[in-house]
Amino acid sequence: MFKSLGKIKYTKIKSEIKVNIETLQEGMNSHDKYFIYKKKDKLKIYNRICDHAGGQLIYNLRKKQLICPIHNWELNPENGKYNNNNLLKKKDIPFKIKNNLISFKIDKRRPVISRNYDKNNKKIDIRFINHAFLIIKTKKFRFATDPWALGPAFNNGWWLKQPSKNDWIDELNNCDFIYISHNHPDHLHPQTLSYLNKNKPIIIPAFISDSTNKLIKDYGFKNIIKLNFNEEYSLNKTNLIITLFKSGDFREDSGIYFSINDFEGLIDVDSNNINFLNLPKVDFYASSFAGGTSGYPIMFENYNNEEKRSIVKKNIKFILYRNIQNIKNISPKYFMPYAGFFEEKLNRDKNIKKINLKNLLKDYEKPCKKNSIDLLNVEKFDNYTFLNKKLILKKNVKKRKFKEININYYLNKSKKHFNKIDIKYIKNYFNNSGFNKNLILFISLTNDNFKKNYINFKINFTNKIKFKTIDFNVKLQNYKLNNKFNYLHLKIRKESFLNTIYNKMPWEDLLIGFQCKVYRYPNVYNADFWFYFTNVYISKKHVRTITNCNYCDIFNQSIDNEISKINKL
Repeated sequence: MFKSLGKIKYTKIKSEIKVNIETLQEGMNSHDKYFIYKKKDKLKIYNRICDHAGGQLIYNLRKKQLICPIHNWELNPENGKYNNNNLLKKKDIPFKIKNNLISFKIDKRRPVISRNYDKNNKKIDIRFINHAFLIIKTKKFRFATDPWALGPAFNNGWWLKQPSKNDWIDELNNCDFIYISHNHPDHLHPQTLSYLNKNKPIIIPAFISDSTNKLIKDYGFKNIIKLNFNEEYSLNKTNLIITLFKSGDFREDSGIYFSINDFEGLIDVDSNNINFLNLPKVDFYASSFAGGTSGYPIMFENYNNEEKRSIVKKNIKFILYRNIQNIKNISPKYFMPYAGFFEEKLNRDKNIKKINLKNLLKDYEKPCKKNSIDLLNVEKFDNYTFLNKKLILKKNVKKRKFKEININYYLNKSKKHFNKIDIKYIKNYFNNSGFNKNLILFISLTNDNFKKNYINFKINFTNKIKFKTIDFNVKLQNYKLNNKFNYLHLKIRKESFLNTIYNKMPWEDLLIGFQCKVYRYPNVYNADFWFYFTNVYISKKHVRTITNCNYCDIFNQSIDNEISKINKL
């Protein structure tokens, strides 16, 4: 179905860099496009490109390692050799020092996708169905991205803001293939996919863990095609060429870059620093825009409501700032903000909805206008037609709205299915976890408003794992706590907790879906705990990231350092 055309090509532009030697610290000095390793009077300068597969080396702050997230290769900066292959040596960059200034040249890279021309297949329609669900079609082919068209995601925490139109099932099944960017349930949505022909080709990235492939297989699909990152593929007998780009971090996430004749598009979904910010100039660019996708700080009891609102505003302002920087870098003719059309619809989450602010489409009007970019507002028009790189028509598809089941049906079904608390299973779940860190965990299984406790557990991970049920009806913050230990108290809605542990699901979904309240002492991110119970001690088909870096999580929870940049918006 797809033919490989080899690695994508990059144009290179030399850029001169000057760094004051007095600003360097001992050890690693990491920058966007290069890093400088200093050991006493010796300096080594490298670009951040991994020589194995063209990914970008990222410095793990906690483990002090340089690792490429595509295949987990690690570079030793002292000798330029990779721990995964001692025969492959990275070439360091020559430099000069004058008046305490280090000067050197580095390549900027911009990907350029190949072309297949077909004069009879020039018109392109891009239709927004819902959230991250797009359909790109021409006279000779069509494909869909990340279909979520009905029902909830993340333990009934996320709901589509508006219903899909009722032709989405036919539109999806008429596609030549479906692209799934990653395995979060708002992109790989089991209920939506249940309406799809099980023989329909589904393309996914060749992630290291293979978790996305395993999950789609588990849903009964038989024609799954794994594509390598940074490799070009042509769709047989068409003028479509695609390349998959990896998220520029350790999460297993991706985006898709495509060409149809001279028309180029980039859909980066939820990716952080996609393709390590080596981005193409395109005609069409689509990206998530809203924010509000984290339980932090909404569900954290260490903050009052005023503090939560302040942090939320900073978080979404940073997302806006980051997206504007990408838009400036890519310089698309047309920008479509998408993958942010969800909300907290259940009555039990009405207070969460009040605090969890999100960016709006109108927030992108001014920066797009300033940069001469046409903003495609999918709340006004859901179908856009292009010809010879120009937008020639925008319209609303005239279809009735898809008739959805009442949202309380899903909640009641979940409560009925995950009702029985099996103490023996829960005890074995924790005792067999193998997690050993300086952490004492308290869990309260609660009702919808987190006020009524059905049962409480204490799990001590500090030495040999000790599990016991306890009478715990007062707040942990009222206890006198030992400064030697980290404490974490999670109040979790009962059915969501049972679903998570009975099915070995990722614990991050409890936070993303606003299903647990958190109190922590000290008030620091327990990175090892969240990583372990999200990516290690789970079913292998649910893995989300390959390396415990957690830089993004820690950064998101100390975002004040970036406010000086954000306030310039």
